[in-house]
Amino acid sequence: MKVPIIRISFSEEDKRFINVNVKISEVLDSGILTMGKYTREFEDLCCRFVGSRYAISTGNCTVAMEIIIRALGIEGRSIIVPTNTFMATAYAVMQSGNRVVFADSNRETLSLCPQDLRKRINGDTTAVILVHIGGIVSPQYYEIKKICEENGLHLIEDCAHAFGCGIDGKKAGTLGAAGAFSFFPTKVVTTAEGGMITTDNKDIYNKARMIRNHGKNPDMGNRMSEFGYNYRLSEITAVIGVQQIRKAAQIVDARMGIAKIYDRLLADNGYVRPLSIPSNTTSTYYKYVVFLPEDSDRSGIKMTMQEKYQISLTGEVYADLCHTEPVWQKYTYCGKLRNNGGKVDCARWPDCGCGDLQEGFPEAAYLSKHHICLPLYPGMTEEECAYVVDSLLRTVKDMASVSTSTEGS
Repeated sequence: MKVPIIRISFSEEDKRFINVNVKISEVLDSGILTMGKYTREFEDLCCRFVGSRYAISTGNCTVAMEIIIRALGIEGRSIIVPTNTFMATAYAVMQSGNRVVFADSNRETLSLCPQDLRKRINGDTTAVILVHIGGIVSPQYYEIKKICEENGLHLIEDCAHAFGCGIDGKKAGTLGAAGAFSFFPTKVVTTAEGGMITTDNKDIYNKARMIRNHGKNPDMGNRMSEFGYNYRLSEITAVIGVQQIRKAAQIVDARMGIAKIYDRLLADNGYVRPLSIPSNTTSTYYKYVVFLPEDSDRSGIKMTMQEKYQISLTGEVYADLCHTEPVWQKYTYCGKLRNNGGKVDCARWPDCGCGDLQEGFPEAAYLSKHHICLPLYPGMTEEECAYVVDSLLRTVKDMASVSTSTEGS
């Protein structure tokens, strides 16, 4: 049996909805190829699904995050980001003219560690980005929110993994000042490329719409009143978005059903431990995370699963932490080039500290080395899930036996 990393499935019904002879032709005939009726419908459907007052579609999640920061009026400040995230979160901070300050994670939540967050707050800290890693809203969300309130910090959500997730009945994208979603092909719902901002804040909404569209202000006859750029979504992409959001509940249910199968098959197995999902949170399982035994060879396990069992395991969340990326040898944490003389092209250097390499994230380091993610997507059968679990347990058991016999020889 062969189990791929992902299957991106569009049913015949889906294809009929997106049919080039109907919807796409309609868009082409209208002459409105961007920011038309399907873009508005896509945004409206996202509002309803997420439960936000406003939604603004964008070209991708990275620019959605950047737009939120700009709409909040943050510039030349520091923003705290977990080192255990995709680099796009950090890039959005740098692209908006701010400095990244990394923080450690809690190995049991995959998310920001509140205790370390407190330590990272300094005089110019203005915001915290809470990343819902793997499609899980941290059970420590309320503590993180309180820290932000006590220190007058904006709480921004990176919801790239978390479409449909929530805590205590409230969905990701409504837990902070604003949230940024991704519709990349691997995500819970996809438009191939695309992003979305959700917020209940009218000022953020109005500013974000202008920044997305070159800074044009509709109240001033589309004169440029904001520093914007072309961050728009095309109408053709929005057509796919409408189809995906209309069936989002079905997609979410399917993912949760597959996760339950994994939960049952992995219960009390004695070798690996699935990440525990708190009872007051709802996960749509962008990733199904499994912790390996302490001394496991993850690369060897993944290779054996691929070569012996033809099972492709997905990427981790994350194997390479942001603060370890080689980019920092060339750039500072505010996105300025380091020159050969050791100085930095930053007006505030060296007082800002943007040139000092950031280190010391032990919990995130542990997490990065001790987990894998199992394939999970709509259409997976129980037979496939059972094959994945059986192959994984056999692999871990066999490698543990080899390790034990080697130590004893």
